[in-house]
Amino acid sequence: MDILVNSGEKKKSTGDGSVCDAAHRTVACARARLDVLVVGGGAAGLAAALSAAAEGARVTVLEKEDRPGKKLLKTGNGRCNLMNVGPPAYFNGEPLALSVLGPNGPDRLRAFLSGCGLRVMSAPEEDGRVYPASGQAASVLDALRFACARRSVRVFTGRAVTGIQRTGDAFRVRAGDEVFTARRVIAACGSPAGVRDREGAYHLLTALGHRMIPLIPALCPLECDMRGLGALKGLRVPAVLTLKADGIPVTQAGGEALLSESGVSGIAAMQLSCDAAARSAARRTLSMDFSPLMDLAPRTHFHRDGSGAPPPDAGAVKALLDARLAILPRGDLFTGLLPRVLAEVIDRDRPEPRALARRLTAFEMTVTGVRASAAQVMRGGIDTAQFDPLTLESLPVPGLYCAGEMLDVDGDCGGFNLMFAFLSGIAAGRAAARGRAESFAEELRVESFAEELRVES
Repeated sequence: MDILVNSGEKKKSTGDGSVCDAAHRTVACARARLDVLVVGGGAAGLAAALSAAAEGARVTVLEKEDRPGKKLLKTGNGRCNLMNVGPPAYFNGEPLALSVLGPNGPDRLRAFLSGCGLRVMSAPEEDGRVYPASGQAASVLDALRFACARRSVRVFTGRAVTGIQRTGDAFRVRAGDEVFTARRVIAACGSPAGVRDREGAYHLLTALGHRMIPLIPALCPLECDMRGLGALKGLRVPAVLTLKADGIPVTQAGGEALLSESGVSGIAAMQLSCDAAARSAARRTLSMDFSPLMDLAPRTHFHRDGSGAPPPDAGAVKALLDARLAILPRGDLFTGLLPRVLAEVIDRDRPEPRALARRLTAFEMTVTGVRASAAQVMRGGIDTAQFDPLTLESLPVPGLYCAGEMLDVDGDCGGFNLMFAFLSGIAAGRAAARGRAESFAEELRVESFAEELRVES
């Protein structure tokens, strides 16, 4: 049973066993008044569609790409980091994100995905990250796609929406030469992060009076001046990274750092990228503390404000170097302690131990920018203050809802952004299908998702 319709395809199954011309199906769908029309077929859009359909609504999804969920396949390096069971970590839009997650967001999302047929790992990995049991993002997309088929959700691909218009008690949504009419519309168009389209679809909502917060790329590699540091290309080490603007610490992150010919990537560097991009007018530097590499500090992942961060412990490093010099020749000081390429750079001019300790705890590089094309998310988007925090219904345009990356909500690495996309889609879909704003404190019980979206045997 396939209800995916591509603009270039001739025939498809309608879901009831019959086959018809794809163009005729589109025209019929466009002429009929839908209960809910979802713009965008990513994680938030598919979750919204499924949740609305579970309420008995007639749902259609319009996706501009040739297939839904393309971006989902890239998440978590292809493994798809579905959620995080640790403390919520959000920046812009945090109040709305926390409202959407509620007290048991990960449990509700697990039940929703299980009801779609996806097996989710029972125990989280490091730092609370949760993945599909298969370890494959494709499994997540397949589960959502076939759940849409079982719920008779129509997904039309190759449909780039160019305008949304409120007419009386309904909306007219234009996609090329086609016009779709629906009682409720959910905008889940995603963000320009990691895609060719750098503009996004924000104009669809700003044209209706919604405010737009300027976009800043987030969770992407830092670009640095690597002159004289070419030998470090490919080096992967645990470290504590501090971003400074005009010499003042801004933010700090601990974790893995990967050096390349253009700069520094890895989780720790990516967590600093948004603050680096927001301070393009300042003199930006990246200070690297290699204490975790030398077993003088925990190898933990963290992200915190740099202004109150403790200074690096150069004294502990000097004590270690002095102890090694007491038993080793000077030429063997770093043998067995540091990767050879790093030791060669650090010890290039053979400084005395105190200077070496400073370099190992505050190795500085000039930040020249961020690799925006590799951004996983964007900070900024449609202002969350104009939406009901429980239902995600627009306050200035009743009947319009928004979910996922299109909203000005960004979280840390580790599954927080995808978790918000799914749960905001679920909330918007249910509210749109019911057509009224209400608290879902009792309705969004864990058991309800498993029951309503259970896999048909």
